[in-house]
Amino acid sequence: MQSFPGAFGNTVQIGIPVATALFGEAGLGIHIALVSLHALVLLSVLTVVVELDVARARAAHDASASLWRTLRSTVRNTVIHPVVLPVLAGGLFNATGLPLPAPLDETLQLLGTAVAPLCLVLIGITLAYTAGRAVLGAVRGALGLTAVKLLLQPALVLVVAHWGLGLGGLPLQVAVVMAGLPAGSNALIFAQRYRSQESEATTAIVLSTLAFVLTAPLWLAGLARLA
Repeated sequence: MQSFPGAFGNTVQIGIPVATALFGEAGLGIHIALVSLHALVLLSVLTVVVELDVARARAAHDASASLWRTLRSTVRNTVIHPVVLPVLAGGLFNATGLPLPAPLDETLQLLGTAVAPLCLVLIGITLAYTAGRAVLGAVRGALGLTAVKLLLQPALVLVVAHWGLGLGGLPLQVAVVMAGLPAGSNALIFAQRYRSQESEATTAIVLSTLAFVLTAPLWLAGLARLA
């Protein structure tokens, strides 16, 4: 849980506008495809790992708990997870190729416009209700997570994708910029759901978002030299 902000980026609220502005419709299509895989894999794996840990902790205090009960609880909580379930549902519906009815599409778009402001409010409320010492204590860890998210992760993606897989051009640029996005608000949602590392997640989101203004031009300049 502690390392999640360093792995999961803000690929929607910041990533989609950035990809559209920098790479146009072609880049946005690549970005959306990566977002779907990124969210599905990371969120599912993290949920399974955390739910297994929670179930194991419960089993340690419940002598009647069995392996089957632990696995059943883990699978159920993973599937109905408020973050994972929408990703799975959206992916399955998209695979059908069916269009959304116009009224439903407009309603979902209207709800979607509230996501970014609500996430900002959530982060602000969390900071307001977090003790000052807790925030200060979280800064050191958050700085490390920020460095991992904005510097180490895109560097690894660049090395593996370009020199390892031979990727270049627009796909490489989109992948590296996506890897260098700041920590996403899902990290805070997970932290609050499991009551763990809330101040660290909040601080990492704020710091990485501010630092992204400085690191993004550096990565774009480096990618331009590879083009």
